[in-house]
Amino acid sequence: MHGRCNVVIGNKYEDFESNSEVSKILDRIVSEYSRGSNLGRNACCNIPLNGVIFAKSYREFIDALESCKVVFVLITTTHCPYCKLFKPIFYRTAEQYSSKAAFIEVNADFVPEAALMFNVYSTPTTVVLIDGKVADGLIGYIPANYFKEYIDNLLDDIKCIQS
Repeated sequence: MHGRCNVVIGNKYEDFESNSEVSKILDRIVSEYSRGSNLGRNACCNIPLNGVIFAKSYREFIDALESCKVVFVLITTTHCPYCKLFKPIFYRTAEQYSSKAAFIEVNADFVPEAALMFNVYSTPTTVVLIDGKVADGLIGYIPANYFKEYIDNLLDDIKCIQS
């Protein structure tokens, strides 16, 4: 079954044919994400966080996106070997920086909307959001020292780290 799907890409409004299930997912993404997004605040995090938020549903995922000025979203899949290698690094890093940024893990096998939202076709992918907007993306396994250095530099640049 096919339907039409309207999507805003950048400043352009696109109208295209798509699978009706994908159309429903995209419509839900647009409505959920645009509803009450209160990003753009000065504080680095609204709420105290402790480690990684594992989003088990699309609603949990959207709620978690609004928790901090800087959000690192790790998109994984169940049988991805590099995801299994990178997850411990992501989790250790999250514990270290949880007062300065949100760290979210979402499994695309169970919450496919997350992968669709960021056009993720390879896992693991770490999507970086600042004030609710995609700022960067890191694809694949990242060694711990490089990931920590990347986060230090990013948080320092946006003043979420005090030396």
